[in-house]
Order: sequence, then C-alpha cells, then structure tokens
Amino acid sequence: MRMHHPRKPEDQMTIETLRASLDYLTIEELQLLEQELHQRLQDTPDWLDTEYVAYARKEGASSISLESVRAALAKIEGSMSDTIIEEREDRF
Repeated sequence: MRMHHPRKPEDQMTIETLRASLDYLTIEELQLLEQELHQRLQDTPDWLDTEYVAYARKEGASSISLESVRAALAKIEGSMSDTIIEEREDRF
C-alpha cells in the first residue's frame, strides 16, 4: 500500500477536477478506488475523533434533520464565531 505524502498546494488536484475525472472511470475502477480510499482512511485514523463520533451516535437525535439544523443556523445574524464567543462569555 502506498502511503499518503502531502504535496504542495500547486501540485494538488482540485476537488472539481477529481469529480470530473470520476466520470471517465469504469465501475471496476471506481470499486478499486473505493477500496483504496477506505484502506487509506483506515490507515490514518488520527484525523477523526472516534470517541466523539461514538458519543454523537449515542447521544444524537435521529429525528433532527440536516435541513432543520441549517434552518436554525440561518437565523443567526452576523458571524457564527462572534455568536459562539458571546455565548461562551455569557456562560462564564
């Protein structure tokens, strides 16, 4: 298995180019790509906080849709980071 080696930004493929390139792959090639990506993600778990994911699965409410979260967030005026900072200041 090849290891992931970070590249300079100017050498990286854009996500748009990658998506467009997928259209030219056969089903078999897409399946091989899926396997490769799955293996790489398994080999590099440090990017994902698995404890938090387990907590979120346990505590999360499946009845809350992504659309309802987006609608609630859209009602927040101004900068989201400013809002979070203000709420933290109110709590402490």
